[in-house]
Amino acid sequence: MPKKTATLKVDPRVRRTRRLLREALVSLMLEKDFASISIKEITERAEVAYITFFRHYESLDQLLMEILDDGLEGLQTHIETLAKQSETSALETEGMLIFEYIGQKVDLFRILFKSQSVTRVRKKVVQNIAAIFQKSCLPLARSGNPTATAMLSNHIATSLLALIEWWIDNNMRPAPAQMGKVYKNLIIDSTVGAVSSLSAVSR
Repeated sequence: MPKKTATLKVDPRVRRTRRLLREALVSLMLEKDFASISIKEITERAEVAYITFFRHYESLDQLLMEILDDGLEGLQTHIETLAKQSETSALETEGMLIFEYIGQKVDLFRILFKSQSVTRVRKKVVQNIAAIFQKSCLPLARSGNPTATAMLSNHIATSLLALIEWWIDNNMRPAPAQMGKVYKNLIIDSTVGAVSSLSAVSR
């Protein structure tokens, strides 16, 4: 079973060791694929004893999933807030916050987009984001057509991740404030605008 402890009760030395292991794995994954990384490489880069790894994690997969889960939870929180917005200024602000968050966690998202070993995670992210919009975006929820709603929600999710990937590859330019406007105009407005035209899609 995963070795998890309530955050408030974790010894500072334990938090530090876990942070070092996480940072070591992230830095290695920016250099090569996850499948070719060993626990020995991680502990050497983290400058901790090999046996120390097993006091905190049972496997490399568990360490990777912890890293991804923590980072993606923040992204999905931003997106859930955004999905409930309807005013132009609010949509642009939340879009800006999403890209600011991506900028703070850019190494994590480089891993998400570039590593072949986390394909299953990317698919799960798309499903989670689509589910958020399907539930929280009122124009989609009110379409009355479950098939169209599911289709459009998936489109938003995949388009958002594609836009994030492009932005990272483009050295995080334009600035997040501009990307918030791009997000609203290119993804949200165009997708919501398609709701009525897809009302006849088979249910």
